[in-house]
Amino acid sequence: MRRAEDRTLIKRLISGITPDGGTQIAPALTEAYRRVLPSNATYKHIVLLTDGISEEGDSLELSREAMLKRVTISTVGLGQDVNRAYLEKIAQYAGGKSYFLNEPSGLQQILLRDVMEHTGSTAVEKPLAPLVMKHAEILDGVGIDTAPPLKGYVRFIAKPGAETILGIDRKDPLLSRWQYGLGRSAVFASDAKARWAADWITWKGYDKFWTNLCRDLLPHAQSGEATVEFDSANGDLVVEYRLGRDVEEPAVIPGIFVFGPGSFQRPIAVKKVAAGTFRGRLQIGARQGLFRVRPLVESRAFPEAGLYRPEAELADYGASLLRQVAQFTGGRFQPDSKAVFDAGRRSIASTLQLWPGLLGLAIALNLAELVMRKWKGVMEGAKPGAPGSTA
Repeated sequence: MRRAEDRTLIKRLISGITPDGGTQIAPALTEAYRRVLPSNATYKHIVLLTDGISEEGDSLELSREAMLKRVTISTVGLGQDVNRAYLEKIAQYAGGKSYFLNEPSGLQQILLRDVMEHTGSTAVEKPLAPLVMKHAEILDGVGIDTAPPLKGYVRFIAKPGAETILGIDRKDPLLSRWQYGLGRSAVFASDAKARWAADWITWKGYDKFWTNLCRDLLPHAQSGEATVEFDSANGDLVVEYRLGRDVEEPAVIPGIFVFGPGSFQRPIAVKKVAAGTFRGRLQIGARQGLFRVRPLVESRAFPEAGLYRPEAELADYGASLLRQVAQFTGGRFQPDSKAVFDAGRRSIASTLQLWPGLLGLAIALNLAELVMRKWKGVMEGAKPGAPGSTA
């Protein structure tokens, strides 16, 4: 295993291979899979190049296992004496492609195109229909089953803990959303214009889809007051609603759910405790992250509310990272508010151009000297007895 940029060593290793014996695909494929599987890479891809017929061994079972481990395998058969059906099965089982050539002249272009498609380029341009990975309120009333195929998308890997709602092509994520702190974000891997989504623009569910997505990200208008607290003694999430003056008390309390990190989703029983006041409790234990409390239907009396319990990664890694940034730049970590803009006896070197002032001073002195000389001559000429004077 080495980086592809080390071309000189790779060429020397390949040139050292000598033809001898028969074609043994299964051991070579097993060794390649064993080496690539533990590597820390976003995309793991194997290209099998052969010019002969070999015993299958356990290569087909290995191809199925590679697909489950997100390792793709493409096969290239060069020459006439190749087992096409066998190579096609390996590529099919492992999510790759199979190629066959009679002459090696086009081998380089095929290899480059295959590697770019499976690893080097994250943009995939071909008609693909979206797949529903998880039913969510974003898809309500959209009719996603009738959505036409998209003409392309950008490959990415969803962060662990993210909620993948739509998938595409071998279940790659197409629409994922994520909660971080008190904020929410979403990733749509295609576009919304007349390139990849050209057929979506005329689809009747297009406007509804983007409306639901934006509504899910934006804060909801609140007519009532909702507060969420954490009861550390019991490990309960406590939500309380107080109706505003212009909000009528609902006859039926809608279903209210709590959404939390790690696909946490549970209903919370909300009951009336006083006039215009409702309260509910739900056991969440020691879970950390953002918890959203929202009704299944839009309600002015029960607006969406949230509670954020900082994760360990923010308390530990975030603080450590900020401390390192402060030390590296010569700043301070968590200073008092009064000391934020205190220079701490530090100074910053700066330059000042003196020539404009000095030039102005020289001109002023020159004029002053000229006036003094002229004035002296005038005064001397006006004295009695001076040449040209009259008495």
